[in-house]
Amino acid sequence: MYQIKLNHKTKLPNQAVIATIGNFDGLHLGHQQLLQTFNNYAQQHNAWRVLITFDVLPHEYFADQQQALRTSRIGLLRDKIRFLQMSQLVDEVVILHFGKAMANLLPNQFIQQLLITKLRINYLVIGHDFRFGANARGSLIDLSNNGIICYEVGEIKSNHQRISSSLIREFAKLQDLTAIKHYLGRNIQYTSRVVRGNQLARKWNFPTINFNLARIRPVLWGIYTSYVYIEGKRYLGVTNIGINPTVSEGKVYKIETHLLDIDLDLYGKIATVEILHYLRPELKFDNLTALFAQMYQDLADARNFFAQFKE
Repeated sequence: MYQIKLNHKTKLPNQAVIATIGNFDGLHLGHQQLLQTFNNYAQQHNAWRVLITFDVLPHEYFADQQQALRTSRIGLLRDKIRFLQMSQLVDEVVILHFGKAMANLLPNQFIQQLLITKLRINYLVIGHDFRFGANARGSLIDLSNNGIICYEVGEIKSNHQRISSSLIREFAKLQDLTAIKHYLGRNIQYTSRVVRGNQLARKWNFPTINFNLARIRPVLWGIYTSYVYIEGKRYLGVTNIGINPTVSEGKVYKIETHLLDIDLDLYGKIATVEILHYLRPELKFDNLTALFAQMYQDLADARNFFAQFKE
């Protein structure tokens, strides 16, 4: 467990603590509405606001145990923290590593050991379908029986559709970025530290900035136009999200972005890639000549997009 304070406030002695807990993947409009309700209760109780989340996410842990394909993630941990800090919706984020020990915690153990003893939580705001503890047996009743006052938030809808991370994943399969933006409240963004790639693209005069996602499976997959934000500046980019099948064995998920008309040494810096428009699927080519011919066509398509793009 580690805790990240998001502002300059100081928790007062004996101040009540209100928390909410969940994956919060993507922090979509449903999550945001829950957090607004959370803030209303926090104001009523003059409480310190804590958001509890996970990394690895529970469904990723269980997929790994079953050697199954992970459910895709809408956003990365850095994006979650960045959004919460900018929105000022919480004072502190608590990140739990979900592994074997946590998966086996009984509901009362989770409540007593973590929520009460470590975090000293008085109030909890939860979604209507919240479950916790081994085999997801814990519920609002267990929390109340342990002295935590709970507030339950019902389904949140838009256009008669329940807003959920699963819904956004379905739109991602269709490459429907407009629908994703509607339910997310913004374009999908990925924030990470720039790492060194295999340098192959640079040899072909096509340098990229690279994010290594390791086993985190991104919800989007393909070639996109993008904005890239680094140290307060914005650049135009073409982004490949996937496994780069032509030149790799496909065991690691990657985000690779070529900045249009600029080449900077950005290794080690934190960058944010904002996805704007879908160009094409990721493909496996017979050779590098065919791959880079397509990549240069992608550059031309991206320039045409930006020439007509209006924010």
